Amino acid sequence: MLVLSHALGADLTMWDPQAAALTRSFPLRYDARGHGGSLATPPPYTLELLAADVVGLLDALELPRAHFCGLSMGGLVGMWLGCNAADRVLSLALANTGARIGTMESWSTRIAAVSDGGLASVAGGVMERWFTPAFRMDAPAVAEKTRAAFERTPPAGYLGCCAASSARSGPPRW
Repeated sequence: MLVLSHALGADLTMWDPQAAALTRSFPLRYDARGHGGSLATPPPYTLELLAADVVGLLDALELPRAHFCGLSMGGLVGMWLGCNAADRVLSLALANTGARIGTMESWSTRIAAVSDGGLASVAGGVMERWFTPAFRMDAPAVAEKTRAAFERTPPAGYLGCCAASSARSGPPRW
């Protein structure tokens, strides 16, 4: 089993193109807490909490171990799993992530913007980071679908996951 973990502000549909190509590998896509169809519990969240959700999902499906691929925030979750629940992980693929993402200042600015103006207030900047100008011109339907999914993310879930992701902006505390 391959678990696919999405970026902050995305949902499991982010993996649609890959899931179609990986049908023989039985990819398991899920919505992170507060994203897509998952419950948005009150923030803040921690990486430990987000990783516990993955372990809980594996337990519910009676999967003792799985391969894990995480993008951005999903990669942070994967790093936590690799360090703290290595017995549940067969392999890790970490994409567009790092032990630290952003600075405390950039996270504080983003959190304030979303708190004041919702996700639409940061959607343009996020789409510019996610897609090159050429891609947005060549595939406007994909970019717009992604933006719409981003803007549907419950603010509480987004802000909770911002808190979990921003914790990595300081010294690593694995």
